[in-house]
Amino acid sequence: MNLGSERLTDVERTCLQLVARGETFEALPSQFGNDMAVNELLASARRKLMANTTMEAVARALNLGLIE
Repeated sequence: MNLGSERLTDVERTCLQLVARGETFEALPSQFGNDMAVNELLASARRKLMANTTMEAVARALNLGLIE
């Protein structure tokens, strides 16, 4: 699989964008429903971006222009 060959969903991008802007992980569930939803969104984004950590996923998304 090539990096970025699977597209991030709008919700995954929004979640990564909030992390990039400094939103705390504790505050994210209020945006997306619950802890499990946030964990699943971030795990999916990490997998699609072939990142080991959420911060690595954020960095890759920034470098690819997927988030600002």
